[in-house]
Amino acid sequence: MRIARIIEYFPPHIGGMERHGLILSQEQAKLGHDVEIFIGVGDTNIFPNTFKASLGFLPLYSRIRRFWFNFWAYFAVKRRHRKSPYNIIHLHGDIVEAYFGGLLSRKLKIKTILTIHGGLNPKILKKSNAKIFNGLCKIICVSREIESGLLSIGVDQKKLIIISSGIYLNEFNQPKSSLPYSKPVIISIGALTKQKGFEYLVSAFKIIKNRIPGASLLIIGNGPEKKNLWQKAWDISGIHLLGNLPHEKVVEYLLGGDIFVLASVTMSGYHEGTPTSIMEAMAAGLPVIATKTGGVPYLVKDNINGILVGEKDADVIAETIINLFNNKELMAKIGAQNLEDIKQKDWPIIAKKITDAYNLTI
Repeated sequence: MRIARIIEYFPPHIGGMERHGLILSQEQAKLGHDVEIFIGVGDTNIFPNTFKASLGFLPLYSRIRRFWFNFWAYFAVKRRHRKSPYNIIHLHGDIVEAYFGGLLSRKLKIKTILTIHGGLNPKILKKSNAKIFNGLCKIICVSREIESGLLSIGVDQKKLIIISSGIYLNEFNQPKSSLPYSKPVIISIGALTKQKGFEYLVSAFKIIKNRIPGASLLIIGNGPEKKNLWQKAWDISGIHLLGNLPHEKVVEYLLGGDIFVLASVTMSGYHEGTPTSIMEAMAAGLPVIATKTGGVPYLVKDNINGILVGEKDADVIAETIINLFNNKELMAKIGAQNLEDIKQKDWPIIAKKITDAYNLTI
C-alpha cells in the first residue's frame, strides 16, 4: 500500500503528534507499506521520502503558515500521485486538514483519513462545519471526547473510529531505576505552558512538603512558563525543573518515580488528547493522578488504574497525592493494573489498528 502522510510538524520538533507521525510511519514501513511524508517543520533526513515545504518566511505556529502548508501539500501530493499513485492519504490536524483532505479525495478519487490528536476548538464545533469533515473517508479520534464533539455537530458516526496514540513497551522492560532524589518522588512531564497546569501542581507540592518533608517533585519539560514556575517554586525545597531530557532519560526517571501527576487544565482552543506521558507512566507501573480534562478519562479510570481530580484545585491534588502515598496497597494495585492495561497501547498494535482502518469502508 502506498501512503501519503501530511503532517505539518515533524521531529525533531517536540510534540506528541510529531512523535506519533514518525513512529506510525516507521511501523507501517515495517509492515511492508510504502510511506511518503509531507511536512512543514522538521528534518527530512529522519525518515526516507520526506518532503518539506519552504515556508521559513512565515511565522511559526501562525494561521497563515498552516494554510500555506496545507495548500503546498495539496499540490505536492497531487504531483507525486501522478508519478506513482497513492492508495491512502493520511492527514494529521483538524478542520483545515479536513478541508484539504476532502479536496484531495475528490480530485484524486482515493480515500483520505484524518487523525485528530487534541481536543477540538469550540469554534470548530458548529453544525455548519460538519460538511467539511464529511469530505473525508475516515476520522481517527485519539479520544472519546473528540468523537463526541464531532457527533454533536452531525458528523456521520460511521466515519469515526477511536484509536489512541501508542508507546513502545519494550523501552520499559528493564529494572527500576535509582534516582538521586529523596523519596517519595512525584514526576510530571509536559511542555511548560498554562494548559499543563504546573502552577497548581507546584502549589499542591508546597502543601505536601508540610506533611511529607522528604518528598521530591521532578518536572520534565520546557516552555514559556518556566520562568514563572521558577519564581513560584524558589522557596519550596525538593522541586526540580529538569527541562527537556532525551527520551531514554525520561524512561529512566519514570522507572525511578513513585507517582505520576498530570494537572492539565481546559483552556479556550485547547483540550488534552490522550497524553503520551500518562501512557509512559502506566508502562513504568506508576500510579497516575490526573485531572478530568480532554481525553484523560479515556486512559485513566478513576480508582481502577489511577485517580481523577478536578482542575485548578491544588488542595485536592495535594490531598489525593498524600492519601495515595499513605496507602501502599492501593499504589501497588493501581500500578499493577496500569501494567496490564497498557499492553494494548504498544506501537505495533496501534499501527496495525490504524492501518486496518484504512481498509474499512462506510
